[in-house]
Amino acid sequence: MKFNLSNIKFGLSLFIVISAFWGCDNKLAPMNQYQVTPPDLSKRSVFESFSPDSGGIGTQLIIRGKNFGSDPEYVTVTVNNKIAPIVRMDDEMIYAIVPARADTGYVRLYIGKGDNVEEYASDSKFRYQFKRNVTTMVGQQGMKGRDDGPYAASKLQRTWFLLTDKDGTVFFIDEGRGTDKNGALRRARNGEVETLVQCSTGPFQSPTALAFSPNQDTLYISNYCFTDEENTKTDFNILYVTREGGFVDVRGLSRGTKIGTTGIAVHPKTGEVFFSNKGDGYIWRYVGPGFEDYEKLFQVNNATSVETRMMFNPEGTILYVVVCNRHCIYKVPYDAATRTFGIPSLFVGAWDESGYMNGSGATVRLNQPRQPAFDEDGNMFVPEKSAHIIRKITPAGVASLYAGIPGQSGFGDGLPEFAKFNSPECVTVYPDNSVYVADRENHVIRRVTVE
Repeated sequence: MKFNLSNIKFGLSLFIVISAFWGCDNKLAPMNQYQVTPPDLSKRSVFESFSPDSGGIGTQLIIRGKNFGSDPEYVTVTVNNKIAPIVRMDDEMIYAIVPARADTGYVRLYIGKGDNVEEYASDSKFRYQFKRNVTTMVGQQGMKGRDDGPYAASKLQRTWFLLTDKDGTVFFIDEGRGTDKNGALRRARNGEVETLVQCSTGPFQSPTALAFSPNQDTLYISNYCFTDEENTKTDFNILYVTREGGFVDVRGLSRGTKIGTTGIAVHPKTGEVFFSNKGDGYIWRYVGPGFEDYEKLFQVNNATSVETRMMFNPEGTILYVVVCNRHCIYKVPYDAATRTFGIPSLFVGAWDESGYMNGSGATVRLNQPRQPAFDEDGNMFVPEKSAHIIRKITPAGVASLYAGIPGQSGFGDGLPEFAKFNSPECVTVYPDNSVYVADRENHVIRRVTVE
């Protein structure tokens, strides 16, 4: 059977392969110590079994059968369509290493070369076991401040928002209101924390949320200038800084006097900027070029006095609106061709019903959900400020606990089910698919790692 291997994914660090190689059973000699021979391509090979039946990254997978040959140039092993590097092999046995994030799936052998490749699949699935851990990345637990420097020596005020760029730099907002340098835009990269902009008498006075332009050359910042903020003097509700300007060249984009913008979203394809209005509950679109050139679009559940966070899915086909003070998340379809929204509908949770319950759709109960983020598979991660947990929600709206203990605030690293957070405010997904958490009242940034 002809088979194309181009769609199979690679995913393993070289050091893991090397360490697994030296840890293997010494029954088989290293491949570079014996003469390799190809399989007999005039005969079918036999895939008899694999063991163990479960494991995580780096698990030594033993495959038994016949007519494998001993030349790895003729054999490819995959677990759930991800390449499992071959360490050693002979005609009846293959040692391979389970790659990272393989997930549960069939073990397959591809034997042959060029157009003459036969596929052999296992009868049962290999059950992948993810390894997860919670660690503290930035700041010092319980040490409130504004000290820059190495991650472990830095101090954070109250982390309010996180956003990661394509290079792995984490931008974050330290909450603060007014003109006294209380709030700030900061970034963490290469082991160092740096403050970029502080609250001042200029337009940057009450930062709440961040969003990148599609090419990430512009960083938009929402300003919370609401009627209850007497110390906030600016009337700009949307600001921006640029990569070219070192992310310190603050400029005003949209002027909305005391409207209370808490959420901002940028369409990943068109670059359109959308923001929320706490007072009247509407979502608005900035159309430019003037400071007051924006248009009113829609409300969620016809409600006013709502605190929202917003984010498009990676494809830009759905805008998710997290209604923080109503304990639910709505989704709104979007047509980028016509630049029009559909009708908002409930995604998960129930309006004005707080609590903790996993499940799907309207059966889910949330407690003060905050700014979400998406992984590469479209799963949403949502911090719940009053439940002190992180939830994972699939594109189908199925919610599960990802990290933390429901209803228990505190501080503790370790296994996700035993870790503790204190009023987590925001999450961002790092390029390596770990989830960074703005652990607000602990004054730190935490990391939930997969693998």
